[in-house]
Amino acid sequence: MARAAGRAAVGSWHALGVYRIRVASPDDAIGLLALQHRLDSQSPFMLLEPGEREQAPDQLRARLQAQGGGASFDLIAEDEQSGRVVGWLSVEVLPVRRARHSGYVVIGVDAAAAGRGIGRDLLAAAEREASGRGLRRLELTVMTDNLRAVGLYLRGGFRVEGVRHRALLRDGAAIDEYYMGKLLPGQDGT
Repeated sequence: MARAAGRAAVGSWHALGVYRIRVASPDDAIGLLALQHRLDSQSPFMLLEPGEREQAPDQLRARLQAQGGGASFDLIAEDEQSGRVVGWLSVEVLPVRRARHSGYVVIGVDAAAAGRGIGRDLLAAAEREASGRGLRRLELTVMTDNLRAVGLYLRGGFRVEGVRHRALLRDGAAIDEYYMGKLLPGQDGT
């Protein structure tokens, strides 16, 4: 069960606990960076490998500060009991007129919080936030062997638009990626 609690905020109740989704602020930089480092270590499906991500929160804090009022945004899912950031979704929008309507999505959920619907709720909140910011399309890439994520995106209305053959190297092996996109409701003429 989910309830809207203002723009891009969702409170969800599950047997495993309560979490809240909201737009990230510069004050969230330390907790968000800690989650990103956990994700890099937990998942072979993140783009960055352990140790490649910025170590200090200053750069992330500055990026979150610069987003204020712009089209790009980050959402976080916080465990309401511990206050720990357990999920994250970023939408990056290029600052050029021809691409300003489209946002590129990156998402991750802490392995300890998987299976609680956080990914699904982050995507839904991102769609609402993106529409409110005038975006018409969301897009992403996903490794073709990340079946859990591919299923999440397909259930969320994303479509495979192409394959990026041998796009990445993971542990020395070439990995294909799906390029997926979704037109936001009401933005495609329907």
